[in-house]
Amino acid sequence: MWDFHRELKSGALQCTACPRLCQLTENEVGWCGARVRRGTKIEPRTYGLIHGRLAEDPIEKKPLYHFYPGKKILSFGSYGCNLGCLHCQNHHISMQKANSDISRLRKVTPAEIVQECLTRNMKLIASTYNEPMIAFEFVRDIAKLAREHNIKMAVVDNGYITRRLAESLTPYIDAANIDIKGFSSEFYKEICASPSWKPILRTCEIFYTKGVHLELTNLIIPTKNDSEPMIREMCEWIRDKLSPLVPLHFSAFRPDYKLDHLPYTPVKTLENAMKIATEVGLRYVYIGNVSGHKGNHTYCHNCGNLVIKRERFFTTALGLNGNNCSSCGTKIPIILRNT
Repeated sequence: MWDFHRELKSGALQCTACPRLCQLTENEVGWCGARVRRGTKIEPRTYGLIHGRLAEDPIEKKPLYHFYPGKKILSFGSYGCNLGCLHCQNHHISMQKANSDISRLRKVTPAEIVQECLTRNMKLIASTYNEPMIAFEFVRDIAKLAREHNIKMAVVDNGYITRRLAESLTPYIDAANIDIKGFSSEFYKEICASPSWKPILRTCEIFYTKGVHLELTNLIIPTKNDSEPMIREMCEWIRDKLSPLVPLHFSAFRPDYKLDHLPYTPVKTLENAMKIATEVGLRYVYIGNVSGHKGNHTYCHNCGNLVIKRERFFTTALGLNGNNCSSCGTKIPIILRNT
């Protein structure tokens, strides 16, 4: 089940984990920089290798606003990515390719990560910082062990994987924040070095329908993906193909990597995107990377009551009675505690 490759008549092995479908000869590394052919298998050369230390992050930093708000999540990342985003803020690790020196990475086992989580009295783990699915075996093995201790597994993901991998992973992943980086094939080709973008939408649909807690992020880049028609089309797709209750985070761009010549996203652009999403019918829309903005807070979708207040990454539950709005009694689609 977990052999995501097939042998071609040429003798090459084709990786079937992501839509790039790289064809690899012996010891050749795929486009992502993480998957390598060894004999009759394609496997992650970064399995168990993490960049830096295990970090104790606020879960709102992922961002996950409706999944154990206010809790800490043990976070790790590695090297490589199967997209090539020109604005990547973690390009120093994500853009490491076949010739990168992975000997500098720290070796850690799934059991050690789970034990670290238990030692810190935490109940949440996230694969983040770079693309988790290029070493999906590591995520799977951590999640399987974590479940034995009632620890939840989250991924911060670009969604660029095959249908079979997405369906195979849903039993192991409890929550995902998927970046919808733009809403056109032209944008993904120009900015993300992706030959296709529909697999990302498919992954969102699979995760949502299979019960993975799903939140979406759209980083708005001035002149690239900030047009009102594009934003409206994306919001309509979320409403129609997923649910109006799926949280959507509009995040502010900051100049970085190969797009360092572009300006910061104006707050007014983010507010306009939020207005469009609300008009379309999305119920939980947020503004990210703008400290102190009211768009960081959660309001009841029925009566507008402030139910969770956020100041940077600190949260305060103001208007909740369990999972219900304390004002009108409407159930808020939010997960508050491990059961």
